[in-house]
Amino acid sequence: MMLDKIIDLGFKDIFSSMPAEFVTLDEAVKGKNVIRLGNGFLHKFDEREVDRASKSIPIYLWALVKLPFVILKLETPGDYVVNGDEWSKRAVSLLLGKDNSDYLTSGDVERLLMGYKSLIFITISYSILSSINTDNE
Repeated sequence: MMLDKIIDLGFKDIFSSMPAEFVTLDEAVKGKNVIRLGNGFLHKFDEREVDRASKSIPIYLWALVKLPFVILKLETPGDYVVNGDEWSKRAVSLLLGKDNSDYLTSGDVERLLMGYKSLIFITISYSILSSINTDNE
C-alpha cells in the first residue's frame, strides 16, 4: 500500500536523524560539541546548555555521562524513558532535580527541552511503530 510506503519512509527519516555517535559530558565541556547523525548531518550542542548541565551533574560523572540524551516515547500516553545506561538516566534525574525514576512525564520532557534542547533527542519506541504498522494492515 502507498500509505505503508509513506509511513516507512517517514520512520526511516526519523531514525536516520538520530545520533550516530555520542560524546561524554567531559569531552563536551572541553569543547567537543559536534556529533554526527545517522543521516550524515552534524549536530552541535549549545555550549551554554553544556555548561548548565555540567553545573547540575557532579564532575565525577562527567566521563560516564554520554551526550546527547535520547528520550524514548512509550506507548502509554505521557510516559517516556531515558534510552541509555544508568549514568544517562542518573544525569537526567539530576537535571530535573528529582530522584532516579524509570519513567519521565510529559512535564519532565518539556522541562528538559526548555533548558537543554540541543542535548536531547526524542524518538518513539518500537512498540509504537509495530502498533502503527498493525493499524495500517
